[in-house]
Amino acid sequence: MSLKVLLTNVFAGCWLLCMFCLTTDALSLYSNLNGPLKHACCVKYTRTPLHFNQIKGFAEQSSREVCRIDAIIFLTKRNQKVCATAKDEWVRNILARLGSKMKKMSQQPHNKVNHTPTWRTSTNV
Repeated sequence: MSLKVLLTNVFAGCWLLCMFCLTTDALSLYSNLNGPLKHACCVKYTRTPLHFNQIKGFAEQSSREVCRIDAIIFLTKRNQKVCATAKDEWVRNILARLGSKMKKMSQQPHNKVNHTPTWRTSTNV
């Protein structure tokens, strides 16, 4: 093999490797900032009821956005995320209790309200 062919092959291989690295970096940056990979979607529901005292907050997942199913995502005091359906009675009861607790806390003038855009927590409000 001549020196010219060898250099051409090495150059082409390096160029392809650099293009591959740039593409994967760009894809991972896109998914971290804008893409659906930044979301951890619920794909199934728990049927085991949680105790109200275990729950720190919750978020709603909509099937009209990135994820495939509607879900309530409870955040526990151990920072675990538990997926549940609003069709279950125990979920509706917990949401009602959290709502009334948040309403009581927001009516007290000496409490500072701290809103977070994603999670609604009874300890942050």
